[in-house]
Amino acid sequence: MIPSSAFWVLFALILALLISTAVPGHGEESRNRPESVQTTAPTDEAPDAIWIKPDSTLYKGTKYAGKFHLMVLHFPIAFLLAGSLVQWYQVVRKKDGSAVPVLLWFGAIGAVATAALGWMYAYDSVYFGQDENLLFWHRWLGTGTAAVAMVVLSLRNMLGPKTLGVVLTLCAGAVAAAAHFGASLAYGPDFFMKF
Repeated sequence: MIPSSAFWVLFALILALLISTAVPGHGEESRNRPESVQTTAPTDEAPDAIWIKPDSTLYKGTKYAGKFHLMVLHFPIAFLLAGSLVQWYQVVRKKDGSAVPVLLWFGAIGAVATAALGWMYAYDSVYFGQDENLLFWHRWLGTGTAAVAMVVLSLRNMLGPKTLGVVLTLCAGAVAAAAHFGASLAYGPDFFMKF
């Protein structure tokens, strides 16, 4: 059974996803721009059927809130990676501790907030190379990590120590992969090849 706080966080994530997919720029029109630089400028052309007007307060507020994605994205990365490492430390040392649930709480809530803000941030942004595969993998790995982290948070007391370690390692790997694709969006796909 999902705790009520986890339910409301998942509800907020789903609501943010629905709102952000209904605003302009989420379709092909945002990807058909020059590939010279990253921009967060609004799209010039808007789809015919929009229920949020580009000059509305909701549109501007959603766009502004999305900018916080860049600030909060570091928290789930750090907390989920640390939670995985601490869990395996406890398994190997055969010790119990209270750090992992705290790290998982902060990691899961941070992942949900980061995913929601990321959807808001991406709806009218254009990234290096217009590579929609990068955005696709970044978006869905991040969203999937948030969903899995919330499920793990809800079921953590039912999982054995090793099972929890495996699941947290998978969450850490997913958040690291999402971060890699996000860095590729921000700095270019050849970011790691430059010395």
